[in-house]
Amino acid sequence: MKRVQRWVSILLSAAILSTLVACGAADHKDQTQLATTQAPAGSVRELFGSSLFVGDSIIGGLTNDDLLPEANVMGGLGATVQSTLEYVEEIASRKPSYVFLSMGQNNLGEPPEEAKRTFVQQYTRLVDRIRELLPAARVYVLSITPVDAASPVGAFMNPQIETFNAALQKIAKEKGVDYIDLAPIFRQHKIQYDEDGSHFTNAFYPILLDYLKEWTDLAHQPRGPVVTDPNEAYKAAFSHSVFLGDSILGALSYLNKLDSANVIAPSGATLALALQNVEKLASQAPEHVFILLGSNDIRLSDKQEFIERYRQLIGSIRNKLPKAKLHILSITPVAEEALKREPRYVSITDFNKALEQLADEVKIDYVDLSSLFAANKIHYANNGVHFKPDFYPLLLDHLKGLVK
Repeated sequence: MKRVQRWVSILLSAAILSTLVACGAADHKDQTQLATTQAPAGSVRELFGSSLFVGDSIIGGLTNDDLLPEANVMGGLGATVQSTLEYVEEIASRKPSYVFLSMGQNNLGEPPEEAKRTFVQQYTRLVDRIRELLPAARVYVLSITPVDAASPVGAFMNPQIETFNAALQKIAKEKGVDYIDLAPIFRQHKIQYDEDGSHFTNAFYPILLDYLKEWTDLAHQPRGPVVTDPNEAYKAAFSHSVFLGDSILGALSYLNKLDSANVIAPSGATLALALQNVEKLASQAPEHVFILLGSNDIRLSDKQEFIERYRQLIGSIRNKLPKAKLHILSITPVAEEALKREPRYVSITDFNKALEQLADEVKIDYVDLSSLFAANKIHYANNGVHFKPDFYPLLLDHLKGLVK
């Protein structure tokens, strides 16, 4: 892996751990009602009620401290322009009047010119698709926020960020959408970064919204319908459940199908990382735990090692949550193109057989998802491993009978 990509991976891993700890202290009990609750006139909730913020985990921080409802934010850990493109139908389904795009750090890479070229192509396509699906919406492109100059990677990441921002400004001009340079925020305020040097403390986000309020003159623009939350039924059904896994399950919170408190599924997660998250899981005190892991482990370990780590995870969860009902979900199949790129995915069937035997041995529920794939036309994302948004209602409908 090249140097920038390696440091970005390190930063994201640190962000995963710090984010999970922070989430443990947050009170999410009222999030299900947030999108449908009348916001006070003049509040940021009222001002941005018809807006949707789309991007990576940096913009996802707008939901911290319940600043904005989750219905108004699509910000996922590790999200890239390409992964956002794959969820563009979800953007359209929320029918926002204003779309704020904020992403790019996860697209940095080497060689820089090649990374920028791919970034420009994908970002241009994203803007085109949003305008195609939401022709009446106003689109704002936010500049990529800088990395803390004092961090180990600031010296070589920030120049590339500046290059990407120049490209963003050009895209916005060519496409006739608004470009918002966030650099003045960092000149006018002493912004506090999280430990990873990439994300921000919660104090950053009111400053950001105040800046956007002034820059966009949103207070004097026509109000559109409030972005509402269509997922109350799923959130209620799984209110006493936690989904533990990797980014396949992580999309449940990114797409707002479930509250973020009910999903512990960072990008790139393996059984080893899931073990580190058991304390976070226990703090939620769920009645049901749904576990879906393996898509990353299958590329890193053999079947025996995988099963032993899974056994260890189950034991750790049972030790902390002796009354919770555990459900092991079978590893989801991949598309043909993904199998061609990674031949080790051919072992999914064997790994699933071993998982079923483990579940029987330790007396927990095994959920075979093969019938879900057999009965439905499943749409894969571009990488052939993740799924389009329409997969997740199918998954939740398949599982909801287990929590009655």
